[in-house]
Amino acid sequence: MTAALGVLALGAGAAASTAATAPDPQAATDAKGDVRSALDLTRVSLARGPDGRLRASLTLASDWDGADLLSATGSPGSLCLKLWTTAVPPDTTPDQLVCVTADKEGALRGSILKARPNKLPERIGGASVSRPSRRTVTLRFSQTAIGRPALVAAAAEATRPGCRRASCIDLAPDAPTTLTLRLRDAKTA
Repeated sequence: MTAALGVLALGAGAAASTAATAPDPQAATDAKGDVRSALDLTRVSLARGPDGRLRASLTLASDWDGADLLSATGSPGSLCLKLWTTAVPPDTTPDQLVCVTADKEGALRGSILKARPNKLPERIGGASVSRPSRRTVTLRFSQTAIGRPALVAAAAEATRPGCRRASCIDLAPDAPTTLTLRLRDAKTA
């Protein structure tokens, strides 16, 4: 019994130590109605979860589902977290994108994409997708999938289906602002 209590205490101490060193979650809000689209971002947050994975939540002004990302003509819509892990935002292309898209039946899927100059982004991994509410989607992905950076700058974008102009893309926070999440000291990275 004493040994079991000792193991439990050791596990609780390790969990408390990890929680104590976790970076503070970062969040930004965006004005409702600032775009002419049903995909109107109002909040984005980025945090490191207790399991060490990164967790990004994107909230829209109204209820939505995967069918709202589909397009009969033109490109589909998406909700993406733009990540700068080596490049410096906002005047450079993000290094990665973590996006929510929908298949032809409207089922949501999460992807990690590597940005490439003068080419479409390349899919390099998956992200788990959950829906804590009808307005919010949460993406979870490993730090390793994005290169295990010491620092991440991020911004969210919602692109409506069939979009061909910047006026139908909503950003949160508005450019040039980004969220910054320090994951570790540069010396220990």
